[in-house]
Amino acid sequence: LSNKATFDADYNSQPLADILQSFRELRHLFVARLEMLSEKEVMLSSLHPRLKQPMRTLDLVYFIAEHDDHHLAVISGLLTSR
Repeated sequence: LSNKATFDADYNSQPLADILQSFRELRHLFVARLEMLSEKEVMLSSLHPRLKQPMRTLDLVYFIAEHDDHHLAVISGLLTSR
């Protein structure tokens, strides 16, 4: 796995407001798709390709939320330190 898509997106040259708006829109679409899942689908498990650990859909969603929260906290810290 690589961060090629992240590097290719060149986020450092984009206005923060645009990045955050895109994040909000994509997060909204992601949550809308999750809301369509059944309880059985939320509990399905598969092997995470990088971590090599079994994860339920629910675990993966929590993992993604924690990851996003970390990045939003870093952004907030950078903004308040200006």
